[in-house]
Amino acid sequence: MYRCVLLYYPGGGTTNLLLKCIERTGCLELIWSGLYSDLNRIPLPPAERDLVFASLPAPDHPLLEGYWQELRAQKYLVLTSPYPEKLFVRDGWHPVAFLTEPFSFDQFQQALQQYLDSIL
Repeated sequence: MYRCVLLYYPGGGTTNLLLKCIERTGCLELIWSGLYSDLNRIPLPPAERDLVFASLPAPDHPLLEGYWQELRAQKYLVLTSPYPEKLFVRDGWHPVAFLTEPFSFDQFQQALQQYLDSIL
């Protein structure tokens, strides 16, 4: 079982899709889920997490500036957004996978496989 956390923003429509995909895999355990703003009160669980899923708002959304460093610090990160990946490219940014919303369960599994390949 791989332990994961999920970060999302208010109004993000992908949260339910991500939750369903995580549950459906059978190999992921969601240990924490919350809004980016929750990080102001409760930090991400430390080393007991294996993978972070983060749903991103528009590339110019002010939310990203406040949490960019937190996301960059994640060793294994899968990003989702309704906007293409090229709009989020920044120095030092190396997510394991990027899913453009809406995505299928097969695409989610491919992202999970990229994570598994990166740890082996």
